[in-house]
Amino acid sequence: MLDFPEAAAGRIVRLALEEDIGTGDLTSRLVLPPGHRSRARVVAKQEGTLCGMSLARLVFSELGAVDPVAGAPDVELSVMRQDGSGVVAGDEVLSLEGPTRAILEGERVFLNFAQHLSGVATQARIHQAVAGPTCRVLDTRKTSPGQRELEKWAIRVGGGSNHRMGLWDAVLIKENHAQAAGGVRPAAMLALGSRPAGADVIVEVRSLAEFETLLDLPLTRVLLDHFTPGDVSRAVSLRNAGAASFSLEVSGELRLDTLGAYAAAGAEFASLGALTHSAPPLDLSLLLEGT
Repeated sequence: MLDFPEAAAGRIVRLALEEDIGTGDLTSRLVLPPGHRSRARVVAKQEGTLCGMSLARLVFSELGAVDPVAGAPDVELSVMRQDGSGVVAGDEVLSLEGPTRAILEGERVFLNFAQHLSGVATQARIHQAVAGPTCRVLDTRKTSPGQRELEKWAIRVGGGSNHRMGLWDAVLIKENHAQAAGGVRPAAMLALGSRPAGADVIVEVRSLAEFETLLDLPLTRVLLDHFTPGDVSRAVSLRNAGAASFSLEVSGELRLDTLGAYAAAGAEFASLGALTHSAPPLDLSLLLEGT
């Protein structure tokens, strides 16, 4: 589903299970007889965009390796709603059947991932709908440590788009780079003169005066940091009058209630750290139903 990052997911799932299970699920060992089996279902408790069903198989297949005492988990999964699906309260999204202990050991880890990633996907879908077809909503590097590939996947699942993955795959000259290099134009010139073939060069500016120094450069994008919609409109006019080829991105404390105004002003991209670092989790619940 939309280039699910399976290798990255496998690494973080194993760590999460080891963190949660430790030396074994003490409660289940004490209160559940050997061989006890159950059915369970995962239910959405609010409206949103689902993301994380692709991790269910990884979580439950890793249980035996993390807790050898439990043996092979042998949990059968049936996915009712695929990643990217819209859900409302009461929708059943996943069913499970197998050893009760395995279901309970994997429950919290799976729900933690699915609730968070569904929250990210939901925010991406909501923000992209407000931005409209002329402005692409982007994530940032403000992600949970170790979960960047998963969170950026969730952005795509929700209909948003990805900014650079990390420091290696694009040039982004920000305020501190410009300060150290003697200004935004000197920094941009240095990057353009020595970038790897095909690498994007994006330059952040904090004023229209800085913006005007870049109009003749073959940049990929110029990032307008903390501009007003009115200043974005003026930057669009300056760019078009100068026949510059770069796109315009806005960032800096953007909110859902102002995003539409920035898109209407002519911004072609809008990057929001809140899509990942502040996304409210989608409420999902796992309910046992007996054998």
